[in-house]
Amino acid sequence: MTAQRFDLFLTGELAPGHPRGSALQQLAKLFKRPVDQVEKLVAGKPNRIRKDLDASEIQRYQQVFAKIGLISVAKPSSIDDQTTNPTPVASAQTNLSLSPEGTPVLRDEERDVSTGAAPDTSHISLANSGETLSDQHEAPPLPLPDTEHISLGATGDDLLPPKPPEIEIDIEALTADLSLSEAGTPLLPDKPEVAHKVPDTSHLKLK
Repeated sequence: MTAQRFDLFLTGELAPGHPRGSALQQLAKLFKRPVDQVEKLVAGKPNRIRKDLDASEIQRYQQVFAKIGLISVAKPSSIDDQTTNPTPVASAQTNLSLSPEGTPVLRDEERDVSTGAAPDTSHISLANSGETLSDQHEAPPLPLPDTEHISLGATGDDLLPPKPPEIEIDIEALTADLSLSEAGTPLLPDKPEVAHKVPDTSHLKLK
């Protein structure tokens, strides 16, 4: 039984996340044609790129176009071209060819260049299997505090310094010249009476 053959079509649409300008540049480099000749391949209309391919060839071509950012579909070669590809292939596309597999599609200035320097690991070594890593980095023990100036008192000794003697205050001597007034006696002197002048409001009227 003859293996199924396929035709490869570009749908004319870009995959999400792929800028149109970058995809056109890569497609032109892949086909080795100017950008204006391959621009119609991403104009939103389907175009047949290859015909009579087997399954492995179709898969390889689709992987290449997917990296560029173009959406491609494979259709059985037995289907009439008028129904599968209503848009005729431009004459400029008949001479297109794919670069060999592995050919870079990005220019040097389009590639991401990593500027980060690799860390220096020359000072790092591996410990033996089963070795306790924390033992190699334990801090030295702290020195014991100096207690030569400390002594123990006898049982029952007061640990606190003696209290200062209490001062006796003679309350009667301090209050001997004081006396209480009668209940109701004013404690503050009488306030002087101040006459307040009433302002003249005869010229004021209510509306």
